[in-house]
Amino acid sequence: MQECRIEQLIIPKPYNNSIAVTLTVDGLPYNGVVELYQPLNTRYLVATKANNGQTVMKNLPALLADKNLCLLITHEGRPFSSELITPDNVVVYELAISTSGSGGAPTGDPATITGKVERVLDNQAEPAARQLVAIEHKPDGSWSVTGDTTSNAENGSYTLDVLTEGGDTFVLAIDEYGVPFTATASVVQGDLIHPTIPNGHVYRVEAGGTLPATEPEWWIDTGTTHTRTIEGDITLRAIPFYRPLAHGPIKAEPLL
Repeated sequence: MQECRIEQLIIPKPYNNSIAVTLTVDGLPYNGVVELYQPLNTRYLVATKANNGQTVMKNLPALLADKNLCLLITHEGRPFSSELITPDNVVVYELAISTSGSGGAPTGDPATITGKVERVLDNQAEPAARQLVAIEHKPDGSWSVTGDTTSNAENGSYTLDVLTEGGDTFVLAIDEYGVPFTATASVVQGDLIHPTIPNGHVYRVEAGGTLPATEPEWWIDTGTTHTRTIEGDITLRAIPFYRPLAHGPIKAEPLL
């Protein structure tokens, strides 16, 4: 009698990949927002928060299973990226980022990149001041942050001084994220605050003072109810936080 065997067909779930990381910045556990990028096409994927250096990004699409990705953080207003990693449901990556330029500082010849940053409001383009970071895909296949600057608020123009090895460069425009909410901290008009759990918005101080001991219930910009006064008579304005945009690939112009 012929044996009959039934085998179960296991189909991978489309969103079953994850990345777990222990992240240090300048030797200390990192606390703050961590963004995940696919540098090959400079695609923003997801953002989360690291607490005491620990962060996990779950439910990543199956198409990213074998892709090289990197983490991007902002430290004292400047962006920094990690080494390349791939999704792994077992490994906990131990990543270290140095903000002093050691261990991964850019190399190559001096060059410049020029351009203009604009934002569109009511279908009209206008100049915008944005933090900019240049990332080069080097001829050997590695990636490196090669320079950063801020575009001019009046005309949107910028000149990026970079080091290049002749690879393709992508310029990321990063919206200002401000500082995380800190209980009883003093704030002044113009300061930017973001929630400890990202909600897609930052909050600009319209009237300063001392922040409350507990985090307020954050609200979003609906077009009509974007400003509120919280405990301590501090007035905050909700402003959408725009995901980073990228321009490239472009070639940096070597300095003669």
